[in-house]
Amino acid sequence: MFGQIEQMKALWDLQQKVKRLQKELKKARFEETEYNGNVKVVVSGEGRLVEVKINPESLKDIVSVENAIVNAVNKAVQKALEYQRERTKEFLAQLPPEYRKQLEKFL
Repeated sequence: MFGQIEQMKALWDLQQKVKRLQKELKKARFEETEYNGNVKVVVSGEGRLVEVKINPESLKDIVSVENAIVNAVNKAVQKALEYQRERTKEFLAQLPPEYRKQLEKFL
């Protein structure tokens, strides 16, 4: 009986840690600028684009602006993915080895 209670408590604790990690990823921000600072993008720790700023004066060269947006978003998303991996590895390190081995396959 106590074993089941301990296991349920451990699962509940794990669930709370997952929720905290999800909130942290949602709040985290990764910024990239391109085209001499004329294009700025911000991506969340979840890898979602949350902001794009473009200097209106740079719109004379729209092709460069478009390329800058793509490059900046890709770099910011890469930063977010690396952050996710690191935070997830830290999270997995707290788990029992049998769970960790199963979940590490997805990283």
